[in-house]
Amino acid sequence: MKLVLGTVQFGMDYGIQGGRRPKEKDVEEILSYAADHGIHYFDSASAYGNAEKVVGNYIRHQTDRADQMKIISKLSASALREIPTNAWRHAVLRNAEESINALGIQQLKAYLFHDASCIYDQEAVKALASVVDAGLAEKAGVSIYSPEEAVKALEYEEIRVIQIPYNVFDQRLDQCGFFEKARQRQVEVYARSSLLQGLAMMDPDNLPGRVRFAAGYVRKFHRICREYNVSPLRGAVGYVLTHSGIDYVVFGVDNKRQLMEYISMQEEGIPMEMKDALRNEFADVEERLVNPVLWDKPVFDAGKSTIKQSVENEQLKVRN
Repeated sequence: MKLVLGTVQFGMDYGIQGGRRPKEKDVEEILSYAADHGIHYFDSASAYGNAEKVVGNYIRHQTDRADQMKIISKLSASALREIPTNAWRHAVLRNAEESINALGIQQLKAYLFHDASCIYDQEAVKALASVVDAGLAEKAGVSIYSPEEAVKALEYEEIRVIQIPYNVFDQRLDQCGFFEKARQRQVEVYARSSLLQGLAMMDPDNLPGRVRFAAGYVRKFHRICREYNVSPLRGAVGYVLTHSGIDYVVFGVDNKRQLMEYISMQEEGIPMEMKDALRNEFADVEERLVNPVLWDKPVFDAGKSTIKQSVENEQLKVRN
């Protein structure tokens, strides 16, 4: 399994706590340290503020590293809106070229839909795949948010990369059989959100109002980490790193110290007994816990439907 350094923090404040955006000189230090320690994959997007430009500035000043850096980017969520279908291919190619130029590279490792709803339109998928035909990206894919989207993405031969949210609290894709089907179809799986926007690391007694409902879950997670003498960071990331169905783990950092921690965890993982304990503890949680879109909604709106309930339809679909 490979680590993929996310760049969203390089272009904007990110996370439930509004993580600090590092200065450009700090970004340069982070990128150099990553490259020196075997991290050559980077995840970005046109929607990440000026992240692509910041990374591009680094590449232009470190030309000897350019060939090492494999970058995934994403099509703007609004790129295909309010334009005719026959203009989609041109829009995709134009946006991909803009990202490539900003990054200062020749080709993207993969180009993904940032708006997962696009996979419900076959013409949109064909338009995205044109980046491969044009040599602008090695592969086309999608960044999904729900099991339904993940299962739908597997229907297309053109989709060769699927980026998923996955963390200790979120077992939806395990329960609907996604990983087995992705392996059968030789689709690369990238996992992001291992800390659930930082929630796993926070003090359960001092959570912001919008996620105060999650205090019990976070408290249980921290308790299991203490039982195995593992830090919450190592527990959360290690849980994802040990998953056999995940090819790449996308993570973000604000400074080099955090990067060093991730690198040290790459080979260690967590004890299997701890992984089993975490899997059992969070096998069935509230839907709103794992879906940040619902964090700002009242309980009666977000609902208390559980993970097991939410994947019933996906289980049926993926088995067909």
